[in-house]
Order: sequence, then structure tokens, then C-alpha cells
Amino acid sequence: MTKDTVVMKPGPIRIILCDSNEIVPYLWKRFIPQAVPKNDKILCIHHGYLESLMENIRTGNDKHACKQYAIVSPGNCFGYLGGGFDLALRRYFGGIPFEKWFREQLGGRYHTVGSATVVDLLNCPLTRTQQQRDGMRYIIHCPTVVAPTKPVFDSRAPLDTGYKPVFNAMWNALMHAPKDIDGLIIPGLCTGYAGVPPAISCKSMAFALRLYLLGNLISKDLRNVIIMYYLGYPYEPFFPDSCREECALLGIDVDTLMKFDVQSGSLEDILPTYLEQEGEKLQRIRRPSI
Repeated sequence: MTKDTVVMKPGPIRIILCDSNEIVPYLWKRFIPQAVPKNDKILCIHHGYLESLMENIRTGNDKHACKQYAIVSPGNCFGYLGGGFDLALRRYFGGIPFEKWFREQLGGRYHTVGSATVVDLLNCPLTRTQQQRDGMRYIIHCPTVVAPTKPVFDSRAPLDTGYKPVFNAMWNALMHAPKDIDGLIIPGLCTGYAGVPPAISCKSMAFALRLYLLGNLISKDLRNVIIMYYLGYPYEPFFPDSCREECALLGIDVDTLMKFDVQSGSLEDILPTYLEQEGEKLQRIRRPSI
């Protein structure tokens, strides 16, 4: 009924970011400069509603064309699809009957904020859902609120109520992308009922995505260190000497990383746009000579 797959899957998968709020796509482009428009085969940004994106996919628009997709549902912990992007999913895939089936796949139970559950649409018995899928194979349920009763964001604690939950939701979506997809659709995260300002949401989404797109060009240990400092946990025992050496090879300033403040710091301070090129160079250095 459900499928949980945790993989690091850079490269062939295409990420499609989709939002109808004009400021959100603008900020995505601002925070991910190295991916726009150079890597449009890896990252697409769609300004519009889900319906317009699906129309592009249905008509074979080359910009978004993939064979099999997963789409992220960033809603509530109980799987109801009654508002925001989730409502668009419900309307598109079959209305209330689809919502009922979807919640059954989640076990009809509470799923914690920060969790991720993959639902396979191929198992849905509804004729309308199968007619409307257009290559949509999975929905990744990544709840960002318990229920849409009040904003999650508190301006007095922007890290814990903004940057951190958005990053965690984005990272979970990326890590739970099934192995057999080549397209992943992600809306703006926490900018609706959760009340996270778009600038904060887009910064954390971009940070997660930029790390993900680096794939194996940096070590897992260094990736963990960068995440740790971005999220405000400056714990030196988790910063091994090997990562310090890797930072030196990549041109990442260790002092700047250790002092990073997510509110005032730039992503360029810890993830420079040239890092992809430097990472490829580092892989050549590591590769044993023949």
C-alpha cells in the first residue's frame, strides 16, 4: 500500500518546482542561480497552478516532459486534502473519493510532521485517477502542519519554526523519491497555512536542493556537517578533520561555516556556486591512478 525508499538520487531525476505565488518562483531563481537556466534538464521552475503544469505535461511540453513522476503533498498529519496544494491534488485526482482512498493508504492514522510516506497511485481503483495520472506514479506525503488551525511560524523563533521545518520537509521529499521516477514535483513548502515567509521557505528549499544536486561530489560526512551548521547546531565533535581537509580542497572557509547564521548568512558562504566544478576536481584527485 505504501512504499518507503530512502536514496540519494542526484543526476537523472528532474526536479520541478511549482507555485502560483509569483514571489516564490522569483526567490527560487534567486537562491539557486547555478541551476537557472543552465541545468533546465535537472531543475525546472513553473510559475502557475498544478492544473497548468499538468496541462504542460499532458501536451508533451518538452520543458517538463518525464516518463514517471512523484509529487509532494506537504499538508497535514492526517492526510486530508482540503486546502492549498493538497486541494489541487484532490480536485485533479478524483475529488472526495480520491481523498478517502489516499487516507486509507496512510492507514487512517496520524503521521508526524517531518515524516514521509510514499503512496503508489497505480494501486488506486478509481477510474478518474487512472485517467488523470499522466505519468504521476506516486504522491509523497510530507506533513508540515498537524492541522491548518494556526500558523506554525513564529517571528521570534525563525530558525525553529521556519528554516528548520522547511529544510526537513524538503530533504525528506528528496530522500524518499522512489528509485523508478525521473521527475519530482515539489510546491512551495510551509508558505500557506504554516505561515512561513516565502524568503525563509525558499532559502531552505534552495539549500536542500543545492546540497542534493551536488550528489556524490562532496562526501556524506561533509554534507552532514554543512546541514548541522545551517540548522544552528555548531557541534565541533561532529566536524571531523577529514571534512576540514575537504573544505580546504573545495574552497569552503571553515571559520565562515562554523559561524554561519541562517538569518543573515548567504548560501554562497557555505555552498558557493562553483562547488560543482570544485567537487568534480576533488573526485579526480581522489580517483586512483591507473
